[in-house]
Amino acid sequence: MTLIIEQRFPLGRFHATRWKQGNYGDAYGEWPPSPYRLLRALFGRWFQYAREQGWGNEQEEAQRKQLLEPLLKALADVLPSFYLPENTARLLAYKHYQPVKRPARTLVADECRALPPEEAVLWFWQVELKEPQRKLLENLLARIVYFGRAESFCRMELLESSDKQPNCTLSEISTHDGVPVLAPIPGQFSVETLKLATGDAKLENAPLPPGTRWFYAHLPQPQKAPPPRVLRRATYPSGLQCVQFAVGGRVFPPMREWVRVTERFRGRVIKHLALQLEPTSQGKYERLSSSARGQISLMAGKNAEGRPLTGHQHAYFLLWPDVEGVPRRLVVYRREPFNDREIAALLAASEIPLRWDFAAPQWLLRLVPLPFDVPPPDGLFGESDVWRSLTPFVAPANRHRFRKNGRARLGESLDRIITKLVEAQGLPLPSAVHDLGRDLWVYLHETRERRKVRQATGTPWVRPGRYLELRFKEKVRGPLILGDSSHFGLGLFVPADE
Repeated sequence: MTLIIEQRFPLGRFHATRWKQGNYGDAYGEWPPSPYRLLRALFGRWFQYAREQGWGNEQEEAQRKQLLEPLLKALADVLPSFYLPENTARLLAYKHYQPVKRPARTLVADECRALPPEEAVLWFWQVELKEPQRKLLENLLARIVYFGRAESFCRMELLESSDKQPNCTLSEISTHDGVPVLAPIPGQFSVETLKLATGDAKLENAPLPPGTRWFYAHLPQPQKAPPPRVLRRATYPSGLQCVQFAVGGRVFPPMREWVRVTERFRGRVIKHLALQLEPTSQGKYERLSSSARGQISLMAGKNAEGRPLTGHQHAYFLLWPDVEGVPRRLVVYRREPFNDREIAALLAASEIPLRWDFAAPQWLLRLVPLPFDVPPPDGLFGESDVWRSLTPFVAPANRHRFRKNGRARLGESLDRIITKLVEAQGLPLPSAVHDLGRDLWVYLHETRERRKVRQATGTPWVRPGRYLELRFKEKVRGPLILGDSSHFGLGLFVPADE
């Protein structure tokens, strides 16, 4: 009759070294698991089982001679065979320091065998057990929770049958590919050996435990890896003008700091584009060649020579609020559709949470890409003759409303500035510009020149933004985004009925 024991390692690791082999000197490691180790484990679990039965010393000794010793003798008199998972590997040693009694540390190496946690090691014995012995074996196996080192968790149980067949046997003959495994010598092993403590002289002074020897296992060959799959560059929908992300987090930034979020996200996108084009640049725009800069100009907003683009050709990064003013969506929009490289960079940039306040590093925003067929917010491409600010409008920099003599510049009034900006985008001129009486101080996008000024003066780029209403004589189709830092979400207008 075939006795089958199933052994599983839930953590996918079997930690053990062969008998009297140090972690540094064991050239093979223990694999398959040693039959002698199993006998010792069964013998050790016997005392737990006897204690749970409430047996006294005399009753325990009598049951041991009647049940346990015949069971161990039956297993020791037959060499087992194994079914071993094919895809296993001996890992490099984990090295760590442990304290010793003296005020010092000692370096310990831990080598283990890695194996799939969902696959089991099967032990096959051609042995006949009486029912009491079989029941005892089931109870002892259920109490074995580790095998080898204490961190080598395992589960063992008896099986009635298995569709697996042995793929590893033990032989007395050593060959070039044989792996030594310690096992009892059939017919010569005494159960008395298992009673010896680890430090007993009979074990300390002997190269091997009495009645055991090295047998040799021929391990199954691992499965050949399938030929590498040719990875093709991902393709995305053509003509895509909007890439959108859902925004999640525990603490959301106030609107005055939204530009910080969008400019940091854009910085990540440019970094990924730079790494795609020139890995040696380490993702830094300054290290890119002029050719590479030209290829990402519609995302960076600068041409190959590093000068700003004109005509608002490059991408807009817009945080879109819900009815409560919380930024729930990030929309990246551009008139010219995004190419596959740019879309891949946008998706890669969203994989790591965004920190929007360095004083509170735990406040992170998570960006989750939305399906490409999700329509953009209604207000972005809406059509109306009345448009209102969704985010504050800030007049472009370097515009002076007053002359040196204190008189107002007629061309720099609010309505004139708006008219010039709308005209520059090729839209009909507004018939009226109304200030809605709401102001909000907001952070502006920090260019390289602005960063130098801030570092020199210590003053952040914060300016008052204004909420406006624009009226036209005819319906105008969006998007309508005007003013300073408009490519980072300021100056966003939506139809008044949205």
